[in-house]
Amino acid sequence: MIELLEPLAKQPGVLMAALVSDDGVPVAVPGGLGSDGSPQGSLGDPEALAAFSAGWLDELAGSVALLSCDAPRRVVLRATRGTLLLLRTSGAVLLVLLESGLGPDELWLPMEGVAARIQRILRGMGETPVAESAPIDDPASALPAETDAGGVPTIVHDREGGDSARN
Repeated sequence: MIELLEPLAKQPGVLMAALVSDDGVPVAVPGGLGSDGSPQGSLGDPEALAAFSAGWLDELAGSVALLSCDAPRRVVLRATRGTLLLLRTSGAVLLVLLESGLGPDELWLPMEGVAARIQRILRGMGETPVAESAPIDDPASALPAETDAGGVPTIVHDREGGDSARN
């Protein structure tokens, strides 16, 4: 996941990019250079910021649940020391911390791209590879089937008057 977050973290003015899964596991990548070309300052504990942001988004979703149909997908928190952008996807929350004075307008599209890549990876994790998947056959019957030369199952009439399949 770090390789997906690095291009977002290298954008000018980004202090940190992080991903927090629904089970609370954070992955944080510190930003590159500031908008003025100087190295970024210390952010403190990026995992604590990621956990705080995910918890705040859950609280926000609970407080506006009665006012809207869906939970908020995009959230912007502007403060004096910077701007926090949160993008909720299914299975994770993507967050970006910006320098103060920068707006979120230029970062929504790259954030959507990263979120789409993350969704493709998460969908791929739940699938089994084609080589390992079992062939799809008809469910096994309690009675074995008899097949003719063409592979078509045939039903043989028993002497007692009942029909059954034979091998």
